[in-house]
Amino acid sequence: MKHKVLTYSLLAATVLFAACKEKEFSVETGDGGSVPQQQVHPLTAEVETISVPNSSVKFDMVLVKAGTFTMGGVDAEGPQHQVTLTHDFYIGSTEVTQALYMAVMAANPSAFNYDVTYPVDNVSHFDAVQFCQKLTKLTGYRFSLPTEAQWEYAAQGGHRAQGALTDYAGSNNIGTVGWYWDNAPHYQTEDPFTHETLVARHTSAVKGKQPNALGLYDMTGNVREWCLDWYSVLGNGSVTDPAGPLSSDRGRVYRGGSCNDSAQYCRVAHREGLSSTSKGFDFGFRVVVNMN
Repeated sequence: MKHKVLTYSLLAATVLFAACKEKEFSVETGDGGSVPQQQVHPLTAEVETISVPNSSVKFDMVLVKAGTFTMGGVDAEGPQHQVTLTHDFYIGSTEVTQALYMAVMAANPSAFNYDVTYPVDNVSHFDAVQFCQKLTKLTGYRFSLPTEAQWEYAAQGGHRAQGALTDYAGSNNIGTVGWYWDNAPHYQTEDPFTHETLVARHTSAVKGKQPNALGLYDMTGNVREWCLDWYSVLGNGSVTDPAGPLSSDRGRVYRGGSCNDSAQYCRVAHREGLSSTSKGFDFGFRVVVNMN
């Protein structure tokens, strides 16, 4: 009898321990669930290179230290207000490339699949969340989309930002840091209804422009980047670790503008919302690893 009691006690303790471990190491999926993961070697360096198991693909994650910054801008960008992020996080030095997406998802949905060094495009918010879930399972790190506040803080340069805020990620001169309507490569296509010849822009390989103070590339232009948050109107009061509302009829937030946008839509503070299932040739994303 004592043996059985001891066995049941050990079994219960094992289950409890496993449950605690799973709760401690889990990633929010953005749709009310979480993905359990195993404990891995902690990330501590300013730049960490992570390998995708069973592939030759590697990618860099950059440390962003906790801090307070001014979020927002003019008009639809929302009023400027103070935001405090209380936890460090890592963010991808580039948008998720086609090489990385294929290594994780074994597929490439991109419209502009000229080279694997181009950012993956034609992905919905739902696709991006699924990618984060699978990359979490593969590597053991808690991958997620950045919150809108994390994205803007990182785009501004995070803890390495110096001086006044810049209009774009790393400069007031958009041409030095981003691919947008005026400088992106163009191609011709045909309007399916009128059969008129149209000129549009396409993406470019990542790291083709200068990085910002954190060493992050293409946070201005190239592809629009999905964030974790549902879209909401920003207030003007100070907030801590904002994560957006639980739902919104405006969909999920995307940031940064694209190769097909004019300069005003590529501003660091510019924000838009769209359905989680929407996708297009200028929609991509980058990932974060949260340290809390």
